[in-house]
Parts: sequence; C-alpha cells; structure tokens
Amino acid sequence: MKKSAIIAVALLGAAILLINGFKGSSAQGGDDWQEGIQWKPATTQSGDIAASGKPVYLFVSTDWCTFCKRMKAQTFGDEKVQKLLNELFVPIAINPEKPGISNFTGEELSYADLAQKLNVTGYPASFFFDSDGKLLGGQPGFIDPQTFVDLAEYIGDNHYKNLSFTKFQALPSDQRR
Repeated sequence: MKKSAIIAVALLGAAILLINGFKGSSAQGGDDWQEGIQWKPATTQSGDIAASGKPVYLFVSTDWCTFCKRMKAQTFGDEKVQKLLNELFVPIAINPEKPGISNFTGEELSYADLAQKLNVTGYPASFFFDSDGKLLGGQPGFIDPQTFVDLAEYIGDNHYKNLSFTKFQALPSDQRR
C-alpha cells in the first residue's frame, strides 16, 4: 500500500510540474518579452537609423532556444534594460529560422543570411552597430541583466570610443552616464 501511495504522489507531482511548465511559458520568453521594449522591424531603413543618431542593438534568437527564453524573460524583463534599450538604441530582434528581410545595415539580407554574415553559430546572440550600420561588436550567449546594462551604457553613451569595456566597468556609477 505504501509503495502505490508513493507512486501516486510522484505522478501527481510530475503532472503539476508539467502543467506549470506550460502555464509559465510567458515567463520563459513568450511573446510578452517584447512589451517593455520598443522593438523596431528589421526592415527599418539604414537612412532612418542614421537620422536617429542611435546605435542598433540586434537580438538574434530562435523559438526553441532555452537560453533565448531565459534572456527574454530575465534580461529583457528588467526595467533598467528596457529603459536603456528604448532611450539609447534602435532595438531589433530577428529569428533566422523564420522568413524576413533586414535592411538596417544598408544591405538587404534575409534573416538567415544576416545571421550567417554575422557568423552566428549559437543562440542567443547580441550585436551592436553604430547608427551608420557598422558592426561595433557582438556577444554570443545569454547576457544577464547587469552585464547588459553595462554593455548598453558603454555603447549607448559612446564610452567605447575612449575606454575599454573593462575600464568602463571599473568606473564609479556616477561617471558612467
């Protein structure tokens, strides 16, 4: 009798975990990750971006990627990250496994071709471009919110022109913005 009760409890626990996993999909990078950030379409013309004077942040992800979902939920769910992306950047997100065309670099490329040109070999991947479409740098993998804030301030406030990222991170917070 005890053995069957233990099995029943274990099955019930597994069912609850499974159901909560499906219910929690938005917390794992569902569509709500896009709500706090004013994402622009990848078809945004390079001339419009140049006129804005803002650098571009490009997020490359897929629907199946666990770390993409984590970055969407944790990093893009962070209010400071949202504020910096909206204030300092033209944020663009693409999924190279879906059809679409990008123009923001001044060159018309499919999402897959853009990812290939950027040498994306894993997901997620983050890239920063200046307002003229020149690649400033990229970072593969998950970026936690604090590191993302550091990167956003470093690039968005043009510190990359005068300081290494390591030296920028060592600055007191009152000298960063």
